[in-house]
Amino acid sequence: MKVRTVSPATEGISSRPYETPGRTEPIESATVFTRATGIIKERNVDIGDQVKAGDVLAVVDAPDVDRAVDSARALVDASIARAQNARDLSDRSKKLLESRTVAVEEAVQRAGAATEADATVRQAQAALERALEQQRFSVVKAPFDGIISARNFDRGDRVRGDSATQEGWLYRIVKLDTLRFTISAAPDLALRLAREQTVKVRFNEFPGKSFLAKVSRSSRAFDVASGTMRVELQLENKDLAIPSGLTGTATFELAPLPGTFLLPTNTLIIKESKVTVATVADGKVKFVEVAPGRNFGLTVEVTSEALTKDAQVIINPNALLRAGDPVEASPMMKVAK
Repeated sequence: MKVRTVSPATEGISSRPYETPGRTEPIESATVFTRATGIIKERNVDIGDQVKAGDVLAVVDAPDVDRAVDSARALVDASIARAQNARDLSDRSKKLLESRTVAVEEAVQRAGAATEADATVRQAQAALERALEQQRFSVVKAPFDGIISARNFDRGDRVRGDSATQEGWLYRIVKLDTLRFTISAAPDLALRLAREQTVKVRFNEFPGKSFLAKVSRSSRAFDVASGTMRVELQLENKDLAIPSGLTGTATFELAPLPGTFLLPTNTLIIKESKVTVATVADGKVKFVEVAPGRNFGLTVEVTSEALTKDAQVIINPNALLRAGDPVEASPMMKVAK
């Protein structure tokens, strides 16, 4: 039996777009608390304000802490004076010991008292530093450059820094000059992404405009419930035009998989939910299973590890053909997209 055959084509196979939804998130975000207990005395910024790292956001009036600092300073001054007095007595005893006008035991005792007084000074200084640290907590500063996205207090409110809870926060701050664009990628996308791969992102709120993003990281694990992997893109947003929490669409250009070819549509055989093509190998019919891809009308993309560009694929295969049937191939021109 004579059959017309064609060789699979690799020319003209282009990358294909793959679209998936996602959402913007700030590149950094923080919930700001205070560790000082007292009354809010100053509120320097509000929702929407841009801040720099180290800017004072709020000040807590904490009189108990201020009194503790004053008390600690007084204790340091007193301990320094006692230590100086103890050293003077110890030095005098050493001189008197040389002239044997004081007992050895008394000189040793005074030297020990001087050492103990020096230790008391260090202890008082450590207590002062702890009190000063508590006092510094009353000044709430921005952890990084960003925008105030939420506020949870008013001037005059009382805050408890010693028992902060999730409800006791002061500000939420976000960094938006670079955004994360997070997607839930199905396996056929997630396993084909490369770090730094360029992606186009579009938003309905910005018609006719697309933004370039790059693949930055992935969770490297598929969620058991959804069967998808979290993938993050980085999207430059220097002008802060794109807000956080905006839903958009990411378009990936995926290169053809290895073993992807173009074949005439009339070479495909669909039987029992399987797609195959009939090929001629050593003058006999051989069926090869393929995975169909994009359909271009007269031609279709197929992927198969068993197919090669030199294969002879039968056009309009007879339904009565069986594997192993002898045939005579009549090659035609290569496939054109």
